[in-house]
Amino acid sequence: MSTAKSISYWVVIGRLYSGAWSVAWVSRRKSLIVFASLGVSLLALHTLDHPIMDWLATWRTENVVEWAKLLSLLGELHIGPLILVATVWLWAEWRRNPHYRIPLIASVLAMFTSGVLVQVLKKIIGRPRPHLPVPDQLDWFHPTWNSFPSGHAMHWSALIGALWILSPRLALAATPLALIVMTARLLVPRHYPTDLLAGAVLGLLCGICFGLAARKLTQTSARLPDSPHHE
Repeated sequence: MSTAKSISYWVVIGRLYSGAWSVAWVSRRKSLIVFASLGVSLLALHTLDHPIMDWLATWRTENVVEWAKLLSLLGELHIGPLILVATVWLWAEWRRNPHYRIPLIASVLAMFTSGVLVQVLKKIIGRPRPHLPVPDQLDWFHPTWNSFPSGHAMHWSALIGALWILSPRLALAATPLALIVMTARLLVPRHYPTDLLAGAVLGLLCGICFGLAARKLTQTSARLPDSPHHE
């Protein structure tokens, strides 16, 4: 008989948010170094944004754009990452393996949190998307220009960051899908390369915080209530 203490979903969500915040606060100095390095990298790589987009334009055909739009849907409203999480959850339940529940909940929370954060950043920074007939610029608090950072990159990277801590094999399986979606965003085109870089780094940080929180929670022998067919 398992000695793990059963706790509700709401308690798990609360503890994961509390744990993720604790991880972020304890690691704030390391995070500042990452943010500073990201800022320097973005400034350095910004000069490559337009040459890369110009190069992509030389072989961006109508069919390529249509395929890119289709693949891009895997990142809209977390659709792709959520489908992946739901598939793994159903597989784990079918195999009667409840140990995946808390890690998968942490992954969903990481995606949700990164989704909220990226929308705030987009509205503050105000960079026009590359397909618009507008010069590339930062127009702070512009309500409709929302290229930076990439939400698609942030959602997928948050999932990968959480899974990297909790299940490296799942993280490796999700990484090719994330890269495909990010590439599609360049081909549509809806983002510059630096948009994707910023979204990927911020998403990974968010995911890692939730992943570490979930790992700590599972180490306390906490578990969610069994579903009926487990009883």
